[in-house]
Amino acid sequence: MRILILGPSGQIGYELAAQAAEFAEVTTAGRSDGDISLDVLDHQALENLFSTVKPDIVINAIAYTAVDIAESDQELCFKLNADLPAALSDLCAEYHCLLIHYSTDFVFDGSENAAWQETAATNPLGVYGKSKLAGEKAIQISPCISLILRTSWVYGDRGNNFMLTMLRLAGEREALSVVSDQVGAPSCSKDIAKATLQLCQRYLQEPDYVKSNQGLYHLTAGGEVSWHGFAEAIFELAANFESLAIKNLAAISTAEYPTAAVRPAYSVLDCSSIKDKFGVEMPHWKTSLAACIKSYYQK
Repeated sequence: MRILILGPSGQIGYELAAQAAEFAEVTTAGRSDGDISLDVLDHQALENLFSTVKPDIVINAIAYTAVDIAESDQELCFKLNADLPAALSDLCAEYHCLLIHYSTDFVFDGSENAAWQETAATNPLGVYGKSKLAGEKAIQISPCISLILRTSWVYGDRGNNFMLTMLRLAGEREALSVVSDQVGAPSCSKDIAKATLQLCQRYLQEPDYVKSNQGLYHLTAGGEVSWHGFAEAIFELAANFESLAIKNLAAISTAEYPTAAVRPAYSVLDCSSIKDKFGVEMPHWKTSLAACIKSYYQK
């Protein structure tokens, strides 16, 4: 199996490249990283990449994820989150390969208090969510075989994410304030990669089954927690490995922490469909966080 991974320096892309090498011939590509360096917004460069690699599966782990900056950088955000998936879906259709693409909980407005199903009405609140929804729709109207995986609150033991930011701040400050009225499911990049590659292996073994069950799925960790609760858990686990400066963690409201982009208040995703169709299920967020913290300190 030949797998082409776009965006190998990102949180998910890095884990994909590391894990996929165990069972597939992997090629990585990105704007300034990977086996092949290219401008992913150059359609001819993408065509040349497909012609060279001839992939069986393409995993797009490239995304514009600076949620607040996106509000004033709409053009680039839509190019990476909507135009690129559209171009990839056309090429995947031409080369008869499976496209796996990641989307986000930000396609929802967070107004409900029950886990969001794939069929729920979308209503993104900001540019980032709108661009990701546009990317989903571009893939869905393409004739390519595709799996769109919505995930949420991605973190890991490398890169830029909430867990690493909290660990850094907790080592520097005695007091922190974290929002407590936004609830979601923190999802570890290692687990997302593992689940994604389970789908790849299923495609290798039963391509017709995957083709007949292609579409949009939710893929996040189990359980739910607020950002404040997530920070509490991070500090509790980290205290087993180092002495932190943090002594007081205050819970504040979203209104007390204004940001350029509006975020959904409740963005827990119902992941029962991907479990039913493919037997794929990610661990509870507490289990994954404990493993990630341990990995971070033991690196």
